Amino acid sequence: MSVTFMYPKTVTEYNNFGRKTALATFVTGSLIVALYFYTAFSGMIFVSLFFIISFFLLNTVVSVSLIRLLLKNKKNKKDKKSILTTLFIMSLNLPVGYAYLQLGFKIYAHTIT
Repeated sequence: MSVTFMYPKTVTEYNNFGRKTALATFVTGSLIVALYFYTAFSGMIFVSLFFIISFFLLNTVVSVSLIRLLLKNKKNKKDKKSILTTLFIMSLNLPVGYAYLQLGFKIYAHTIT
């Protein structure tokens, strides 16, 4: 039995994957923060660190793939607009992720002392 990764092939598939990645990142990050505040379990800091590193890498790969696709499809205005929209949606996670990171650092600083 072989496992194959379904890598996006069309602009629509790339856009769907990028948007799902943005949504998954936001929802998972928000759940981790909510879970910490609900339970006050300091181990969530380490879970969130793993989350930040793994989703940062995933978002970077997806964003670079979308940018490459954008450069390849410069002349198709419909594809260009949809790719830019997906990149914009993905970039909305940046300030949220930064706020969660700052919050995590504050919690971590209080946990150590």
